[in-house]
Amino acid sequence: MPGSLEDIWPLQAELNRRAGFDTLALGQALEAAACAGGHGADPGSQTDRGAGPAAHGVGQAPGVSHAAGEGGAAGQDAPPADQAARLAAGRALKNYLDALSSECHELQDCLSWKHWYREAKEGRQHQLQDVQNARVEATDMLFFWISICQLLGLECEDVYRLYAAKLGINHRRQDQSRTQAEHGQHEQENRNVV
Repeated sequence: MPGSLEDIWPLQAELNRRAGFDTLALGQALEAAACAGGHGADPGSQTDRGAGPAAHGVGQAPGVSHAAGEGGAAGQDAPPADQAARLAAGRALKNYLDALSSECHELQDCLSWKHWYREAKEGRQHQLQDVQNARVEATDMLFFWISICQLLGLECEDVYRLYAAKLGINHRRQDQSRTQAEHGQHEQENRNVV
């Protein structure tokens, strides 16, 4: 029986196609437009799929480029094909973000989170009420999370690589006992995750 994220990835892509969004094609178009327009490509990087989205600016803030002197806010200086790809991906992304947000709220509803009810007055605010449904809602969130990754041109390997890089940053933040007030001073760390 299959059991990895790599096994789920194509299943989600097919489900999305059936629903009218070809998330893999949208992600590939976004990546191809970024490569063709020079937006986000590292000088000397591979341009094939094996280079991964990070070589094409995926994982960066919109309009931020690795190459000096390039960019523009959200691709406004980009060629028309790049703008069209960003618009199509952005529209689909908004739909999936809304769906993911809805699933987050459904998961929250598995808790006794309302402070005005008896559970809160009895000291049981935030008690998990429905474990089985919470598991289903978390799985529903995965459907939309994978869709978002596909829209951004990410493959499983890219997610792992980006996770590992971000994990190092998060460990450093904890090891340095940083405060939330200091967060803005270190935001550049996230922009360097590729």
